[in-house]
Amino acid sequence: MKFSNQQLEKQQNQYAEDAKDYIDRPKKTNSLLQRATAKVNSNSRLSVVFSPLTLFVDMIRAYQSGEYRNIRRTTILKVIGALIYLVSPIDLVPDFVLGFGFADDIAVILFVTKTVFEELTRFSDWQDEQQKRRTQPVQSEDAY
Repeated sequence: MKFSNQQLEKQQNQYAEDAKDYIDRPKKTNSLLQRATAKVNSNSRLSVVFSPLTLFVDMIRAYQSGEYRNIRRTTILKVIGALIYLVSPIDLVPDFVLGFGFADDIAVILFVTKTVFEELTRFSDWQDEQQKRRTQPVQSEDAY
């Protein structure tokens, strides 16, 4: 099943608008993140979007906690919107349609990944740097 960029962009924009309801409401957003993660983890057809989804979830959490703010608000809205689309029972192809039910979910996640790729890459680099800082041993000044 093939979706046009126009169809995907329309869906992205619609759900990014819905995301405004989430961005400043951590409890509501955390519930969304849990539902999206559970959906991907429980369905092997969605494994192709596991890596982007993990980045989306980490980015949203870092943004909401204030740890990472080097991102445009529109990007966060697109990412949250993609997750809303993923968990929504109403989409281009209902999830219960055998063989094709998750194709639109995958297409939307990958489309948003493509449209925010640069910012995702910057976030991923920042995340890697944070991990390095946490795992490097602390050196005492007395050691010299």
